[in-house]
Amino acid sequence: MKQQMPQNMLYKLKAELDELDKNSIVVDGKQLRPSQCYRLDTDPAHILFNTNCPETLKQKLQAILLKYIPQNESRSQ
Repeated sequence: MKQQMPQNMLYKLKAELDELDKNSIVVDGKQLRPSQCYRLDTDPAHILFNTNCPETLKQKLQAILLKYIPQNESRSQ
């Protein structure tokens, strides 16, 4: 059974994502905030990416998420 992410870890995760969001990225010739390229769900913790989300941003987001959740919970079963 999947467990919900602890509140303190969720705050830290969101703070790091907010920090990442301070810098814009270019997607299809448009300036966007990184948060416009993904959606974070926390029960269970995972990120859904838009199809045009840059690979470098995906890698950054996955690295951030892995810092706050155990490896075995980050993969769907």
